[in-house]
Amino acid sequence: MDSIIMSYITVTYLSKSDMTVAEQEWQKIIQKMAPKFKSAGALRQTVSQVFNKEGVFILANMWEYKDEKAFVKCQALFREAEDEFNKNVGIVQKIFPTRGIILHDVHFND
Repeated sequence: MDSIIMSYITVTYLSKSDMTVAEQEWQKIIQKMAPKFKSAGALRQTVSQVFNKEGVFILANMWEYKDEKAFVKCQALFREAEDEFNKNVGIVQKIFPTRGIILHDVHFND
């Protein structure tokens, strides 16, 4: 099934160690919650480290959802995950979310 809604969230950290610890903790939480996200309609999560900006520590998270209802359901799960993250670690992060409807999805390896 192709996704039609996506979110792209960048998160900036104060240091490389903060970024590393935050990424590991977030993935531990997301993996534990994976069945809930799947049931809600999340299709894919991709995490990348931004490397073209020297001296900054940024992770980019792309999520894909099967439809708008799935996106809305997943927002409640994100709040749950964020609450657990904040309980477990005290890392300062600046979060910049962007949401969109996928207009083109070109696969070059097919």
